Amino acid sequence: MKRRILFFFMSAAVLLCDQLSKHWAATTLNGPYGPTRELKVIKNLLSFAYTQNWGIALGLLGDGGLPTKWILVAVSSVAVIFVTGYLLRASKNDKLLMTALSLLLAGILGNLLDRLLHGYVIDFITFHHNEWTFPVFNLADTAISIGAGLMAIDLFRSKHSEYADHHQAGSRDRC
Repeated sequence: MKRRILFFFMSAAVLLCDQLSKHWAATTLNGPYGPTRELKVIKNLLSFAYTQNWGIALGLLGDGGLPTKWILVAVSSVAVIFVTGYLLRASKNDKLLMTALSLLLAGILGNLLDRLLHGYVIDFITFHHNEWTFPVFNLADTAISIGAGLMAIDLFRSKHSEYADHHQAGSRDRC
């Protein structure tokens, strides 16, 4: 049980970093009496600029109004319950899966908290090069993306291991 608690602490730490970074963006980059300030971190590559995302990833469904907000809150709440349940049932020895679930939980909670507190998600990280710009995101989005990637790796690793075990057992039966 102690190992599982460490993964929940990981989620809490990522969630705290996400919320602190969003607070920083909202207070530092969002001028109360003027336009949003852009902070160029790496010229022509990375900048921080406060934005309000009323929709989902890539700004989709951003003009759906109040019904969309509550649908997204409901979907996120169900996802939190599902991921938490999966985290509680997963093998504590599967560190990759537990890490993936911890990151997913933190990311989903981070964006859910924004929706509940503000009605929108605070995004502020932008990658760009010349005319190309990647959609603005935040640390919660990053945690979700990394968590999903780790889950995919874990799934591939598990399926590959099952295939190897099955193939090996089949070759023993032929001997």
